[in-house]
Amino acid sequence: MKKRNVGRPRDGDPAETRRDILRAAEESFAAAGFVGATTRHVAARAGVNVATLHYHFGNKERLYRAVLEAAVAGEVPSGPASGSPAERLTSVVEALWSFGLKRPALSRLSLLHRLAGPARTEGSAPELDDPRAKLLAKTIADVSAKGALPPDDAVRFVLVLMDGALVAACNGHGPDAAVPEAPRRAVVAAALRVTGLA
Repeated sequence: MKKRNVGRPRDGDPAETRRDILRAAEESFAAAGFVGATTRHVAARAGVNVATLHYHFGNKERLYRAVLEAAVAGEVPSGPASGSPAERLTSVVEALWSFGLKRPALSRLSLLHRLAGPARTEGSAPELDDPRAKLLAKTIADVSAKGALPPDDAVRFVLVLMDGALVAACNGHGPDAAVPEAPRRAVVAAALRVTGLA
């Protein structure tokens, strides 16, 4: 009798199985966060067994990291090179707002990650690089007024505010529904204020 690896898929397309698991995990982590989502629930949602999930991702934390990386993947808009500091920051915040609207799970995942992501231990994976934070940090460092909130604090504040506003604005709306303009304008105004530009 030939011995098989535990959890190795018997048939089907492994790449499609992996995508199905990622989709199910994104839904689960966006709904319940890292702590609340279980691999058993993700596997059931993806239509696979837990051993198959572990075959593809190893463990819950690696699956979570893969979901976060997939959520922030894609072309992050670049900031304008010219214009007043306020116009440049406004343009970046509005572009990041649009980026977030196209990825409805990203804001929920980001907020839940900040609130209750996996515990950081020695040897665990480094903190996820969020390309939105990189763009915002560069822009804020370039345009921030003297005496404003320190750039790292301003980046965290703006991203948390933006993610919260996106979750609230999109809550209960379908993917093609119009999102109110007031939350976007409020995030832009707050970004201008914390950088000393308003």
